[in-house]
Amino acid sequence: MYKLIFLSISIFICQITFAQSEKLDIDGAIIISNSESATPAAGTIRWNGQDFQGYDGTKWRTFSYTVDETSGSGVAVTDDFSGDGALLNYTTNNESAVPGVTRTNGRYRAEVLDNSNNVTLHFHGDQGRLDAKEVSFPFEYIARNIGIGTLNDSQTAPPESPNSYVFAGIQAHVYPDFNSINSSHFVVGHRGGAENTVEGKNTVNGSSSVNDAGTNVVPDGRADLRLVGLADNTILWYYQVPNFDVGNIADNWIAYKGTGVLPGTPPVFGDTIYIGPITYAFGSNNVPFVGTIDSIELVGETP
Repeated sequence: MYKLIFLSISIFICQITFAQSEKLDIDGAIIISNSESATPAAGTIRWNGQDFQGYDGTKWRTFSYTVDETSGSGVAVTDDFSGDGALLNYTTNNESAVPGVTRTNGRYRAEVLDNSNNVTLHFHGDQGRLDAKEVSFPFEYIARNIGIGTLNDSQTAPPESPNSYVFAGIQAHVYPDFNSINSSHFVVGHRGGAENTVEGKNTVNGSSSVNDAGTNVVPDGRADLRLVGLADNTILWYYQVPNFDVGNIADNWIAYKGTGVLPGTPPVFGDTIYIGPITYAFGSNNVPFVGTIDSIELVGETP
C-alpha cells in the first residue's frame, strides 16, 4: 500500500519517460544536495550550498563560471581582509621571512622591516613568504589596489632610493610542493631605477627571467593586477591603475608587455596551483616598507 502511494507521488512530481534516447528523461525539476561521500564516484554531481560541481575522480569541478579573457567581468570578492588580525584560510610558505603579515584596518598588510641576507627575496632559488590558496584552472584572479607604501602611510609609495628593489604582488607557484623552485610572479614597486613599475618574472628550475613594464606605468606605486588562467593551464597577466569604483567604472586592463605573457619560459603548471600575495625586497634600500592589498577577487575552484 505504502509503495503504491510513493510511486504515485513520484510520478506526479516528475514524469519519467523510458522511451527516450537516454536512459532517464525527467520532465520537470530535480533538487540536488551536497555529497556525503568522502570518496565519491567519478561523475557525481552535487550542490555544495554555493556552487554546482561534478566530481571527475580526483577533484570537484565547478559548473558555474566561464572565464572572460578580456573584460574581467562577473568577478566576486572572495577576500576583503575585513577586520584586524591574522590572515584567514591561507596556506603560508616561509612565514618567518616576513613575519609581520596581518589584516589591518580592512587591508592585507605585509611589513618588511628587515631584509638581512635577502631573506624576503623571490629570485632564482630564493623563495620568500607566500600566502597561498589552492586554485584550479580555468580561473580569473584579481588583486585590487595592491602596491607598496611606508610604515606610516601604506597608500603612499616611498620615494625610490637609488637602485632599490621593493615590491608587492601576486605569485603563481606549482602545486603541491612549496620547495619546488618553479613559479611566476607579477609585482608592483620600484625596480632598480624603474620607479612605480610592474615587474613580471618566470622562474623555472631556479632560473629566473624578468623584465618590467617601464617607469611610472602605475604612477602611485599601486595597481590592480589580474591573472587569467586558461583551460590549457597557462596564464595571461594584466594590470591597470587602481579602479576604486568597480561597480560604476569599467576596468581598463592592459596586457603586460602588450601580450599578457611574462618573459622567458613559464613553469609547467598542473590543473591546480598555489596563488597568493608576496611582498619582498632585494637589498636594503627603501627598507622598511609595507605591501598592501584592498581585496582579492577570484572566479575559479578552491578545492
